[in-house]
Amino acid sequence: QEAGAYDEAIDILDQILKANSQYAPGYYQKGLVYEEWDKRQEALKAYKKAVEINPTYDDARLGLASLYGKSVLNDLAVEQLLKVADTRRNDPGLHFKIALEYWYLQDIPRSSEYYLRVIEISPEHLQAHLNLISVYEKLENWEKALEEIQIVKQLSSKSQNEHAMRIAKNKSKFIEGRMDLTKQDIKR
Repeated sequence: QEAGAYDEAIDILDQILKANSQYAPGYYQKGLVYEEWDKRQEALKAYKKAVEINPTYDDARLGLASLYGKSVLNDLAVEQLLKVADTRRNDPGLHFKIALEYWYLQDIPRSSEYYLRVIEISPEHLQAHLNLISVYEKLENWEKALEEIQIVKQLSSKSQNEHAMRIAKNKSKFIEGRMDLTKQDIKR
């Protein structure tokens, strides 16, 4: 697989699965190979088989979520991610993925909820704070957006992340310019 010999990798995995058809990691690995090979239907089938054999196989569920996300089936991605979140309650990366999928679905309150969970677990998660700025902007909660901007400025200064600092400064100007406008003014 690492060498890009996908056919050979699948052949080897098929031999393994012929010897043990209930070996969920073999199906999971096939899913990874097929996903990397951009054969989504085959990857989907392999990941589903792994989950069918072992319903608590989190990595296979994450594979499904990845495929669904790439296929813009965000509701299905969220479904898989939430099942994994039942067992990985303190995984900020997982909660971040859930927040992103809710953002893509434009379920802004749920997106906010999961970004806040990320920050609860990992208070200095810079990208979660950056994304919360946009969430609060969408909700027109300007004060919260400005609070997040200040947090981002502090964190990006601490980590010397110039890109995040520029984003925060630009967002600050944009939000401060919109805060006192009426909906009609914004529309105009």
